[in-house]
Amino acid sequence: MASSRFHTIFFDAGNTLVFPRLEDLAKDLTEQGYPATVADFYAAERAGKEKLDAWLAPLISSGQVPRMVDLVYWGEYLRTLVERIGPPEAERERLIERVANGFRDVEFWSRVQAVTTAFLERLRAEGYYLGVISNSVGTIESQLMRLDLARYFDTIIDSFIVGVEKPHPEIFQIALERAKAKGSETIFVGDTYATDVGGARLSGLYGVLIDRAGAYAHCVETLDCPRITSLPELTRILEGW
Repeated sequence: MASSRFHTIFFDAGNTLVFPRLEDLAKDLTEQGYPATVADFYAAERAGKEKLDAWLAPLISSGQVPRMVDLVYWGEYLRTLVERIGPPEAERERLIERVANGFRDVEFWSRVQAVTTAFLERLRAEGYYLGVISNSVGTIESQLMRLDLARYFDTIIDSFIVGVEKPHPEIFQIALERAKAKGSETIFVGDTYATDVGGARLSGLYGVLIDRAGAYAHCVETLDCPRITSLPELTRILEGW
């Protein structure tokens, strides 16, 4: 049975349910003559999240939440990555575009953790309403269908389709209305503190941070939200209530 407090669980998609094949991009950059590793991409992810959190958290606190935020993250991500691999100035723009195109490729986001499907099946069997809220480009539902994940979700919200990105309250309200759920009875799981936890809280949801890349490992003791590194760890939060 669903937890006595929580009846609805929404998930982010990228870096929560599905993950990129970073080793493919690292190999491509290396073949271009600029050796790169998966560790370089993780470092870029950490830098992007740090930049986004620093910019966005004060806006959320003041209630001045922008409708679109992802460009801040990706700008810092790509800048950090290129600095780490060190191409000459004349090559930087080309390589940034090459990496950006890789991330835009739906098939690039095709890695699913082995534990994910079994855990989603368990949540459905226990009676939870499950959904997805993703800052995407209009393709997240078809992507989840291709990976045989869409069948686990009662609703899938794509920011491109609804016209607003997390952390803006409007996208969370759309999700709650579709689920006929109350924010106080709903968990949102995502991988970026300001966007996912901050946005969820602003709309009255309970935010949980999933941090597989270790972007927040350095500040675990000061985090004011639960942090997990894989989806099944959500069980202890549900059981705690």
